Amino acid sequence: MKIAIAQLNPTIGDLVGNAAAIQTMAEQAAHQGADLLLTPELSLCGYPPRDLLLDPSFVQAVETVLQQLASRLPPQLHVLVGTVQENQENTLGGKPLFNSIVHLHEGNILECFHKHLLPTYDVFDEDRYFAAGHQPNVLDLKQGKIGVTICEDLWNNSDFWGKRTYTADPVAELMSYNVDLIVNLSASPFCVGKQELREAMLRHHAQHYHCPLIYANQVGGNDDLIFDGRSVAVNRQGEVVGRALAFAPDLLLLDYTAHDLHPSRVEPSVTNANAEIWSALVLGVRD
Repeated sequence: MKIAIAQLNPTIGDLVGNAAAIQTMAEQAAHQGADLLLTPELSLCGYPPRDLLLDPSFVQAVETVLQQLASRLPPQLHVLVGTVQENQENTLGGKPLFNSIVHLHEGNILECFHKHLLPTYDVFDEDRYFAAGHQPNVLDLKQGKIGVTICEDLWNNSDFWGKRTYTADPVAELMSYNVDLIVNLSASPFCVGKQELREAMLRHHAQHYHCPLIYANQVGGNDDLIFDGRSVAVNRQGEVVGRALAFAPDLLLLDYTAHDLHPSRVEPSVTNANAEIWSALVLGVRD
């Protein structure tokens, strides 16, 4: 199976423009033989949408554009798109929306996966808008079972952190369903040295569960936040087998066979603090 990471630079609220960017990446991925395309968290509306989510007309527009996007994607390609979904029963936490990933294929909207862990620290305020998902997020394709996590869902391993911030550990729960691969669709803001922490955490998960992981992150400057991209893939041994560009959009292709990820393009790791800060400032000013 060929898996593509669409490292996108969405504009918050530009639903049509963001959908067009996803479609362009999807067409490029399909042309290169990809079977599955991953996009970042809330890739359709941009992250963080903040109080746009309180406007019912905006939420309805997201659903309309999602339907249009599904009909325009290459039909043979499975695509995971980050979006918001209405909490129809409004029983889980009393919030009207979910932070979701939807599976698009052959013009249809298929499974919908909801984010489990909703951060409220630092720059995050997700509990203001979203209900927490509780169902197992397993995408069952003929090539294997894929566990779907959204950003924070990956960040609660007590062995790695020495503590647990949330009661649930979505990764551990997914492993109980014998998934073959974990994907994490993310909008993780930049700070100096964060990529080293991300990759250390991914290595820990892979080695602990003997399971490969793919981390797809957005890129760009949105208001007061910078997103650095640097999407990355690790194999079962925790070795980095793929890394996308830093501070720039990118499309990264990965090969998954025999229950593991195989070496692909690995962009250089930027570890110099001054170089990171310079790149972040340039991107922020440009956007």
